[in-house]
Amino acid sequence: MKSIDIAHAFLSGYGASLELTNLKLNKLVYYAQVESLRRTGALLFDDAIEAWQYGPVEPMVYHAFKQFGRGVVPECPQTSCLDSSVCEIVQYVADTYGRLSAFDLVNMSHREGGAWSLVYRSDADVPITREVIERSEDIKGFPGFARTLERGIQEAYESIPNALKLLEDS
Repeated sequence: MKSIDIAHAFLSGYGASLELTNLKLNKLVYYAQVESLRRTGALLFDDAIEAWQYGPVEPMVYHAFKQFGRGVVPECPQTSCLDSSVCEIVQYVADTYGRLSAFDLVNMSHREGGAWSLVYRSDADVPITREVIERSEDIKGFPGFARTLERGIQEAYESIPNALKLLEDS
């Protein structure tokens, strides 16, 4: 399987609800690879992942959707996952990571001990190999919502619950 197949699974299943940009899509495909290694010990796809400035990128996915720039990639016609375990991983990643903004995902992928931080160099697109992922903090699973927009909204709602209601009504 290729990373573009996983990208199409995200676009066909969640494109309408997750507002997938190329940046966000690359991060979700990366976390699907991590989740597959975590659950099964097997790679979900066999093409390259590289450490670019804004985190892990699958070049095949990036180049397929770069014409959309920073905009939302249109959802693609319904495609079915080849295997139910692939569909489960895509669904888990969409449900767990999908509500985060692209830059929350970038920040998460840049965390200390993550695969990206272990190999990134500003002067080269360094491969993020299976071995790097397996020894990284990423393999431990979803790190939570600390320092994300999602958490900031939750904290604002908890501390001043009527503020969001006032904004909504204005």
